Order: sequence, then structure tokens, then C-alpha cells
Amino acid sequence: EIGSGLVGSEMCIRDSYCDFPNVDCVMINNMQGAFNATVRLIHKHIGQPGYLHSSYPIHSYEERCEGFYRALRKNGLPSSKSVVHLLSPSVEGAYADMLELLEQNTPLASCYFADNDNIAIGAMKAFQHKGYKIPADISIIGFDNMPLSTSVIPALSTIHVPKQNLGKTAAERLINVIESDAVSYTHLRAHETGAYL
Repeated sequence: EIGSGLVGSEMCIRDSYCDFPNVDCVMINNMQGAFNATVRLIHKHIGQPGYLHSSYPIHSYEERCEGFYRALRKNGLPSSKSVVHLLSPSVEGAYADMLELLEQNTPLASCYFADNDNIAIGAMKAFQHKGYKIPADISIIGFDNMPLSTSVIPALSTIHVPKQNLGKTAAERLINVIESDAVSYTHLRAHETGAYL
């Protein structure tokens, strides 16, 4: 989701990274959110969490990937021992991909961090289709706190993204840039507010 304000040559991009040097960006702290979720899984399950990773390369998911592996290292767990499933980043795609893996008797983890809620929900539906109970048999934490996360059964644990705060910060930054004579650009990261568990 990208929001931008544009007045003359001034622009502030919300919730997306931009390599252009003269653009302000206000972004989710993807790495810290993934780190927090993974640490929670490690402490709650006292074991090696798995990873439901997007099969499509998306910048924010690569940051979440870095947070996942950083949490493993910080807790003395080897990266090579985590079960990683590459899934399409949509509910339907993740469901189909996970179902295929389950039908191939792919080794599973007892808990997973997912790059986004769509992946988490699709995988969850595939697990349930095959008779696994969530969270008794397999626990999953998603990312983004999408509305769908509260309507599935059971409700999905997820990392909350402070979208209102992102928008407010982007608007304030844009106003400051417009009103200021000094030209400077920044990349700001908004902190997630924690996992709903």
C-alpha cells in the first residue's frame, strides 16, 4: 500500500521503500516486527520455528526475512535447521502451495512465522484441510493485522502495523518539507505495536 503527497516537487511515500535520493519515506519497521514475532515463537514453543516465506521477491518481505533469521541467531538457533516453505503471497496461492507440500509429506515445523497474513491464512487453511489443529498442532504468526486475520477460525496471531501513525507521520513530514527552506530527505521507520497473540 503506497500513499504519497505531491506538491510541486515535494513527495513523501508512506509504507514503501524508494531508492531515489530526493524522496522522503515513512515505512514499517519490517525487520523489527519479524524479529519480535520470531522471538515470541521461540520462547513460547521452546524450539526452532519454521518460516512461511513469500515465493515472490518483495522488498518488505526480504526485510522480514532478515528479522526472522536475526531472531534465530540472537537465540542461538542455527538458520539451517529452520523449515522454510516458499508460498505465494495470497490466500488462495498459499493454500494451494501448502496443500501440495503437505501431499508430498514435506517435513513440518511446530510453529511458523509468515511474511504476511495472506500467506499465514492460506497455509492455515491447508493445515486444517489435512486435519491439523491450529494452534494445538501448529502455531502461526502473520504480519500486517489485516481484517481477515480476525474472521478466520481461530483468529490469526499477527503483527500490528500502525497504519494511522504511518499516514500521520508522512503527512507531518510532507508539511514540514513544504514549509521549510532547508532541503533534506529522510527515511523514517514506524515501530510496530506488537503481536496480537
